[in-house]
Amino acid sequence: MPKPKKTVICFDLDGTLLDSTETYVAAYNKSFEKNNLPTRSRDEITKHFGLPGIQIVKNLFSNIPERKMLKVTNDKINIVLDETFKLTKPIPGVPEAVEKLRQKYFVAIISNSLHDEIIALLKHGGLSSRTFDAIVCAQEVAHAKPDADEIFKAEKKLGAKVEWVVGDTVYDMIAGKAAGVKTCAVLSGIHDLKKLSLEKPTLVVQSVAYLPDALFGNL
Repeated sequence: MPKPKKTVICFDLDGTLLDSTETYVAAYNKSFEKNNLPTRSRDEITKHFGLPGIQIVKNLFSNIPERKMLKVTNDKINIVLDETFKLTKPIPGVPEAVEKLRQKYFVAIISNSLHDEIIALLKHGGLSSRTFDAIVCAQEVAHAKPDADEIFKAEKKLGAKVEWVVGDTVYDMIAGKAAGVKTCAVLSGIHDLKKLSLEKPTLVVQSVAYLPDALFGNL
């Protein structure tokens, strides 16, 4: 009997595979200061997490010219790479869970961060980029999450169908539904159960650490 083909689990990065909330809050505020803009509270910034960086800046400063929005966004990226990546923390049990999942699935990252950011944060968050069969970043697609382009790009890279999208924000759930795949909400990031439930995820777990048990029938 032929061995069934592996399917793909696509993971969001921030708040899902690692804790980078303070990494980005600090980077945005440092970029705002550098560009003579007022800093914003943690809550004001994090409520937009999950969207592309340029959209976050636009939501916070809708009255500044687009050219300045781009500069603020690019400065934020450089600040993450030069300084604030050091604030990234592991989420307990996640590296071990990903290794277990790799036995039955291809594992991919789909992130609205840029490739260099992803690599820097993975390294500091206790995960190797080599663990993942594919990494898809915002640079590689026409439309970032909440559109489904990153999911379809992962399928193209791996020559396999995505079965699950796992993330901590409603934008991950929206992207997964747009691609017609199952969605798993994790409670380790920004959006709480009440907000995530609005998008009717297929599955909800406390963190990626619990996903192998949920998928392999041990819960």
